[in-house]
Amino acid sequence: MKPVHLLAIFDSHTPYLAFRLNAFQEALRERGLDDRLKLEVILIGAEEASYGWEGEGLQELYEAPITILSNRFRGLGMRSFLHPSVPKCLWKLFKILLKKRPKIAFVGGYDRPESMLTTMLGRLWRCKTGVWNDSKFNDAESYGKSIGLEFIKSFMVGRYHFFLCPGRDSVEYHRFLGGRKKLALSHSWDVVDNATIAKQAAEPQHDAAIRTALQVDGPFFLMPVRFVPKKNSLRVIDAYAAYRRRVGDRAIPLVICGKGPEEATMRARLVELSLQDAIRIVPWLPYEQVPRASRLSRAVLLASTHDQWGMIVNEALAAGAPVLVSNRCGAHELVRNHVNGFTFDPFDPEHLGHLFEVMTTDDTLFKRMQAEAAPSVDRFSIDQWLENHFAVLQHYQILKEAPHKIEDQSHALS
Repeated sequence: MKPVHLLAIFDSHTPYLAFRLNAFQEALRERGLDDRLKLEVILIGAEEASYGWEGEGLQELYEAPITILSNRFRGLGMRSFLHPSVPKCLWKLFKILLKKRPKIAFVGGYDRPESMLTTMLGRLWRCKTGVWNDSKFNDAESYGKSIGLEFIKSFMVGRYHFFLCPGRDSVEYHRFLGGRKKLALSHSWDVVDNATIAKQAAEPQHDAAIRTALQVDGPFFLMPVRFVPKKNSLRVIDAYAAYRRRVGDRAIPLVICGKGPEEATMRARLVELSLQDAIRIVPWLPYEQVPRASRLSRAVLLASTHDQWGMIVNEALAAGAPVLVSNRCGAHELVRNHVNGFTFDPFDPEHLGHLFEVMTTDDTLFKRMQAEAAPSVDRFSIDQWLENHFAVLQHYQILKEAPHKIEDQSHALS
């Protein structure tokens, strides 16, 4: 009996993708399915231009066989159509698809050229193509929302058979675009390695290096972001100024950790508000030190005016840190006010300033949030991710077991 091919097609390598697909391959092995279901990974590029994850040694990093079509991927969404490497990559992918004839293909993003090629060509042999994606109504990630563009997107999204999303907002958006009868599951994207993050967060050996890099001795707020407009750093600085006016000398430092084109503007705002000594702007920490830095912080902050998800929220909670999260980020669904953090309006600096004050002055609340942080993401983990991927295989009768009814999970994030 010929094995069934499953393809995972993604723009470029990230540690998150490797973790998820390695867990999938290991689950196939543990269930005795690896001789019947052959998972293979196709990366359009080894490295992606925006985040700069290392693309070296990927053949050893991924447990499933991996094919890399180009050295570097540039751009997301519709912009990727404009890159001169696209025709060559699509031709390579075309030949792979014809050779492998997968029965299930998981693709990253509905508007990528490789995703559209996969779902259109796959119809020749009844391949079911599903989208890993976290788009939602108010993300405005690739282009502004309008009736015309939403109509075009609905035509694109309608070509896919199922959608694997992180949260209920994303599930509802994909059903809105692709049809309410389409299979759409939450808890199926943007999961992180909760267990490893919790372990790293509990280990103190990097404490001295972390505090030196962040330029802090005592408590601090942590904001690890790219310095781009949507991350809302300038309003955060204004919010911190309002907080400092309220609490005076009791204010604790804010560390904004990252890099990007807004850095000069941010530093100018600090000078304007005389906050150079209170807010530190520092480079990224090494990835393995971020969980411990989060655990040492008073709270981890994500204040984006729009963000499809925001995995720093998952990581902070898994590390045992309270979070302050904009209600325009998809990951706000992980936050329970007064339990593991707070949500806020990203356009209201006064409210965020008040939350800074609460997290500074209420030690009982802070300690309770610390204790609740990690348990609050137990149900948003690789276990649910795997369960939903196997449910898809059963739904389309790729597995011999009788397909079971997949329950609507769009409201299962509480």
